[in-house]
Amino acid sequence: MADAFPVRGDGRLIFALDIGTRSVIGVAGRVEGPLLKILKVDAQEHSERAVVDGQIENIEQTARIAGQVKERMEQGLGFPLKDVYVAAAGRVLKTRRAVVEIDLDDKQPVDQRQLSRLESRAIQQAYEELLSDSEGELLSYYCVGHSVIRYTLDGYTFSTLLGHRGRKATVELIGTFLPGEVVESLYATMSKTGLSIASVTLEPIAAINAVIPQELRLLNVALVDVGAGTSDIAIANGGSVCAYTMATVAGDEITESVMRNLLVDFQVAEEIKRQASEGRQTISYCDILGFENSIPCDELLKKIHPAVEALAGEISRSILDANGGPPMAVFMVGGGSRTPGLCKLVAEELGVDEKKVAIGGNNYMKRMVETEPQYVSAEYATPIGIAITAMTASGKEELSVVLNGERVRMLGAGSSNVLEALLRGGYQYSQIMGRSGKSVTFALDGERQIVRGGTPTLAVFEVNGRPANITTPLQPGDEIKFTPAVNGTDAAPLLRDLLGGWESFEVLLDGEPCAAGISALCGGESLTGDSLIRDSDVIETCRIFTLADLFETQGVIPDLALLTVNGAPCEHPETYRLQPDDDIRLLGGIPPVPQAAPAVQAVAPAAPVSQYVPGMPGVPGVRHGPVRITLNGEPCELPPKPDGSPVQFFDVLNFVEIDPSKPQGDLVVSRNGRPASYIEPVLTGDQIEVYWKR
Repeated sequence: MADAFPVRGDGRLIFALDIGTRSVIGVAGRVEGPLLKILKVDAQEHSERAVVDGQIENIEQTARIAGQVKERMEQGLGFPLKDVYVAAAGRVLKTRRAVVEIDLDDKQPVDQRQLSRLESRAIQQAYEELLSDSEGELLSYYCVGHSVIRYTLDGYTFSTLLGHRGRKATVELIGTFLPGEVVESLYATMSKTGLSIASVTLEPIAAINAVIPQELRLLNVALVDVGAGTSDIAIANGGSVCAYTMATVAGDEITESVMRNLLVDFQVAEEIKRQASEGRQTISYCDILGFENSIPCDELLKKIHPAVEALAGEISRSILDANGGPPMAVFMVGGGSRTPGLCKLVAEELGVDEKKVAIGGNNYMKRMVETEPQYVSAEYATPIGIAITAMTASGKEELSVVLNGERVRMLGAGSSNVLEALLRGGYQYSQIMGRSGKSVTFALDGERQIVRGGTPTLAVFEVNGRPANITTPLQPGDEIKFTPAVNGTDAAPLLRDLLGGWESFEVLLDGEPCAAGISALCGGESLTGDSLIRDSDVIETCRIFTLADLFETQGVIPDLALLTVNGAPCEHPETYRLQPDDDIRLLGGIPPVPQAAPAVQAVAPAAPVSQYVPGMPGVPGVRHGPVRITLNGEPCELPPKPDGSPVQFFDVLNFVEIDPSKPQGDLVVSRNGRPASYIEPVLTGDQIEVYWKR
């Protein structure tokens, strides 16, 4: 495959970006024999907290800063940059060891493809162990690098198996993994800058490749990359990197200590810290009140000593936990490594000679890179290390696969899987995993209800015609067929779906039409069966199915001897189910006595009639008087309504300072100790409560 970069001289151009908590640093170099000749370096600080503890949180802002670095470097180089090498921080790093053995043909020497397949199987084993330890968490992890601890061939240890012959080959390695979302943020950010990721490594892997050469890894040494948000740690022993860990504290803790002690903002504190690391005798600054100040460096160091001591303690504890004891030596890199007194305090915490803890960078980076002196330093160990890691990996077999008919370029066959190919192919994590549709949560008659969204249609993976999954390892030329997941549909319930058999109809009560069936309100508005229920809706219903339900809502106490329905007697109103257009008479089919009739006729009827309770709604031909209730513990009189209609619960809202459209807690609406509907009647003597429950 043709290289995406222009070639100058005898080597390939490598472009690396270090996306840190404080800044983005770009490095471009050309491979010339065993050296990486640095052609251009550029850096830009973040204008806001777009990266937190090494993890990209604001993709748009990070892409903007990275794009500025890329554009300036392209202007300086004179040609466009297309591919980029990056590193992920280890804030949520997971590591697993794995040992795998394969059979060989002892007549053929081991080639790169066999070695890649051996390492790939070990990474797969480490990945499966990681998933089994995740206790059911629905996470997908991405391998961001691995370190071979040892190879063996027929029981003998080798530094490499290439070119050797034998019957059985074994590899023991450490796989390093990050959640897929962390790596996806890197891909998304680089995509927005017009760059394609050529390879992803881990920041401590990059730093150790720059600072600690292979021959030194025979010794038990540690590398600590003190950034702004985290301190990444790698431990070497016996010729390989044997452990990775991190401390969740770094240079920002020191900056914040300066801010508190000197009353300055973050940027001023950073400048003060830089001057202190340069050994200034006196430091001048302007505090947040606008006053000019100066402080002797010794006095400043005393003020921030507790913070430096705490940082040294966290770093040392992480080293001891990962290594099982103090290492022979510790190399400190990263911008925070130059914090005055930090190296000495780390040595004290580890219990080793202070000469065994030192700033790393100069001695061994010079062997591998050719550049200006200021870049061969602890501050540039990680960005230079990313480029060095890419350079040293360039001799490995390039891996390309075919994804849905399109060729996708990858590097590092030993750690490549279907997930990496999909991300490189431009697919988003949501297309790979899918999500359920949004649910709708609402209240129905005071009870919380949830209608779940639809389940997603899962993605389908095939590798070379066989079913696969996102962790399936890949080999050069593999053909992947991928059908993206389809997200579940969002819930969109209708009222009739919630109240099965929704119907609303009318009956006649002594000649007056009355609603029956189900009626519903939401926010004071009437609903129909086709009303769409939305998230957080509060729905109140009034259900009138039987004759007894009708009498209760209308406030009627009938005389059963005179009650007729459709002209026939009805002795059991509690079991009679109402039908549309039922004609209900309370006086045995005789029209009610007119309101204007002489008093004697009303006082001395010939026979008992329906017993009308004063103030009750629904009495035909009678205008209702005031309704006297107790509202929130206080007496309250509800005046008669101008149209003579009965008083209902929603009329009470005019007498309380409650606006249901502006919630201030859970709204309590009760009548006589039970939840109330807004459309039910209110009768004299009722105990009503309407208030916000915070």
